[in-house]
Order: sequence, then structure tokens, then C-alpha cells
Amino acid sequence: MSIYTYQVLWADLDGNQHLKNTRYLDYASHSRFRYLTEQGFGPKAFAQNQLGPVVFEDRVAYRKELRLMDAFTVSVETAGRNERGSRFIMVNRIRDEAGELCAEITSMCAWFDLAARKVAAPPPALLAVMEGMPRTDDYRLL
Repeated sequence: MSIYTYQVLWADLDGNQHLKNTRYLDYASHSRFRYLTEQGFGPKAFAQNQLGPVVFEDRVAYRKELRLMDAFTVSVETAGRNERGSRFIMVNRIRDEAGELCAEITSMCAWFDLAARKVAAPPPALLAVMEGMPRTDDYRLL
């Protein structure tokens, strides 16, 4: 599994002085892009292929708060994809320094052809990256 480390910033806080709900999704999305970029399919490759991700649904299960200056990690895994690789499920788990689960994010996603404006199969290089991505224990074919 790929894991990325962050720290709660002042700008991340809500009125309750903990990580605001929208930032969980921001850190999950950023971690997914970090993973793809590290695997050789970064922003330039997306632009060259006129392709981008689209999220149909995010489900966030909050377990424990994170506060200002807390260090935390975000893991990146896939829970499934369809045969063409055009639709897929991403799972991000956010944990505190002690390893306790703070939130789990499950996202139903697809690759979006920016020229045709519709869901499309990824190019072979991106499909290879997705096939090599760490998988959840309950990974399945959609």
C-alpha cells in the first residue's frame, strides 16, 4: 500500500478546531495524484491524453478527529475496476500518528475523455499503473 504523510494546517480547520470535512476529500484526492505521478502518469500525461478523473460518489466514514499540527497519513488503494478499466473504486484511509483510523473514504470514479466529454477506457500506460496499484482485501471486478 502507498502511504503519504501530511500535517493539519491552520487553513484546514473548521469552527470546531479540527480538520474540516472537505479537507479529508482534498487530501485523499491529492494522495491519489501523488501515487499516479510517482508511477509515471502525472499531470503532463493526463493533459497529453486529454483525460481526467471524475468522481461519481464519495463516502466518508469519520472515526476520530484530527487537530491543528497533528501529523497523519493517507493510504491509496483500489477496491475494484471494470473490464475496460474505465470505472474504478478508490479507498483512502486516514490515520493519525499512532496508526488509529480517523476516516475512510471510498470513491466511485471513472476516467473522463476531456474532448469527447464521456467516460473512456484509460490509455495502456495508465491501465498498467492502475493494475499495479495496491488492492484492498475485498477487491473485485465491477
